[in-house]
Amino acid sequence: MTMRLLPLLTLGAVLALPVAAAATDITLQNDSIPESGQATVAVQAGLVPGEIAVAVLAAQAGDYPITLQNIKVFVAKQSAQAPNTMTVQLYVWNSSAPTVGATTPSPTQAIYSSPQLSFQAGGWNQWDVSSNNIVLNGTCLVGCKVVSTGFVAGGYQPNNVTDTNGCQGTKNFIWAKNLFTGQFSWANLCSFGASGDWGIHVDASTTAQTGNFTDLGGSLAGNFAPILTGSGSLVDGDAFALSINNLPPSTTGYLFLGLSPLFADFKGGSLGPSPDVLILLGTGFGSLNLPGSMPVGTPGNFSFYLQMWAADAGGPHGACASNTLQCTTPP
Repeated sequence: MTMRLLPLLTLGAVLALPVAAAATDITLQNDSIPESGQATVAVQAGLVPGEIAVAVLAAQAGDYPITLQNIKVFVAKQSAQAPNTMTVQLYVWNSSAPTVGATTPSPTQAIYSSPQLSFQAGGWNQWDVSSNNIVLNGTCLVGCKVVSTGFVAGGYQPNNVTDTNGCQGTKNFIWAKNLFTGQFSWANLCSFGASGDWGIHVDASTTAQTGNFTDLGGSLAGNFAPILTGSGSLVDGDAFALSINNLPPSTTGYLFLGLSPLFADFKGGSLGPSPDVLILLGTGFGSLNLPGSMPVGTPGNFSFYLQMWAADAGGPHGACASNTLQCTTPP
């Protein structure tokens, strides 16, 4: 076996351990309508009962999977004579943008549909979906159906709104009713001359993937029984900390780092990692805490293996060993 002996200072460039992922709040939206203060909006009073305003929403690629928390819809009216509320129903589809003219996905194919809700004209209305465990791994469609509303000069009001700074054709659709046949199909909002994007927001929590480690066992006890654990992130450029406890104090040890598993007979135990890198460490008072960082450019789904060995008169051949850890970077 060929081994390379590295000083402790290189540890930060070659080792890492992940921890449990952390939840982060994000908002998905296409429009520019603020959630506080004054807003300039255009009431899309042409949506008749049964039609659905649909926004195509997506998070950043690294944010998935996401769990939906709240759906927010801006409702407004132009006419003082219109009612102050409208009845709506919300939908979520786990899908990318529809093909205009297609008949799917239909409301019956939604992964979530709300009860009928009363939304107030004049601002944002919020519906909590956090208890429904709506988990998405990619682009989704979020829709607000007009169940019932008023009809005054100028159309159906109150109704859904858009912003006024341009309509994005791939992100705004209507589940539209043909007034002659009564059939529903997809239509592109922008084709109707809309001034902007639907006022639909979604709050979500995202669980950032930071990698994982697996205890593969293979420890060897003497008078002491070392334990190898860690915390931090396997994402390239992120920080980590490696902890080794229950070591024999005031002696020396070797941290093996391998790019593949080996589990070969060694000093009465099992050498878990292939011995690609060997790092000399003093054991101090019997516990080590070693900080470091992942190299930038580390590929996804990449695994490496770690195990600590130390001199121990109580071991079968004068040594004891920790468990072997398999460390795998996130996809």
